[in-house]
Amino acid sequence: MIKHTSANKPIDSLFIMTPDNAVRLNQFTSEFILKNKIDEWPDFIQFKESIEDLSKLNPKGVIIFLSELYKITTQLLQSPFPKNFDGLPVYSRIKVVQTQIIKCHFYASNNQSKKLNDSLDELYVEYNILLNRMVSFIEERQIPLDSIGFNYNDSGF
Repeated sequence: MIKHTSANKPIDSLFIMTPDNAVRLNQFTSEFILKNKIDEWPDFIQFKESIEDLSKLNPKGVIIFLSELYKITTQLLQSPFPKNFDGLPVYSRIKVVQTQIIKCHFYASNNQSKKLNDSLDELYVEYNILLNRMVSFIEERQIPLDSIGFNYNDSGF
């Protein structure tokens, strides 16, 4: 992240622009949070707050922050998911976000500002997709099977 000149003066070589998607991070409604008890899922709350903090971060701390975000995401993936969100669609979307965190860390570690900015933008896109998927996952679970004309008795189940 820091290069030294011949005079041994440190020069910050990373330049991070605020990606368009960083200013458009999705938010759950307070009703959704209460109804689905997201406020009782501390590992997710820490993950969500860390992503939001990253979107406002000074470039000088990005490598350390991405390392911590990776640890927080790993902890989230290893913790028990609440019943409402315990499913492969939610788990796999969090894994996609984690993969993007790894890419960002790589580009930051290698002083590749352009690729880092692109990857940060993609990270925020994937985060928004995760939140949208969590909402749709809840909605899908509320649709009764018989609403699509499937009758258990007729099928032999």
